[in-house]
Amino acid sequence: MTIILGIDPGTNITGFGLIKLEDNNLTYIHHSIIKTGLKNKYTTKLALINEATNNIIDEYNPSHVAIESVFFSVNAGTAIKLGQARGAAICACSRAALEVFEYSPRTVKMVVTTSGASDKEQLQKKVKSILTIRRKLEIDASDALGVAICHAMTYMDNPDNVKSI
Repeated sequence: MTIILGIDPGTNITGFGLIKLEDNNLTYIHHSIIKTGLKNKYTTKLALINEATNNIIDEYNPSHVAIESVFFSVNAGTAIKLGQARGAAICACSRAALEVFEYSPRTVKMVVTTSGASDKEQLQKKVKSILTIRRKLEIDASDALGVAICHAMTYMDNPDNVKSI
């Protein structure tokens, strides 16, 4: 059994999603988001992301972590801040000695929905279908679960080809 934590990092909202991979079956465990507060200092936001990631790891003890890679943005400042949010989450994973795997947003969409051009709502609908989630699912949480599903499907296909960062 493998418990996978998916993370969709963001400076204002970070999504978390946990699934279980057992005998090539995926099972939903948990999802949540953390809102870091629009008025908080940037350093406070990073600390909150790190702390929330620590708390999720402590509570669910995942064996793998999958995180969305930084997409190339028109605004370099935005891309840098997103990279720092990823770093805050990755640092918590590293302290827990967890393997971290990264996937681009396009790869996640391609693996989960079979179209790399899917929008967030299409990904959300497919994630809910795959994991039979009926309750409310925030976009950031569905993105995190999508990253976890992407890793699970990639890992199931060929564990030796999946490299951690």
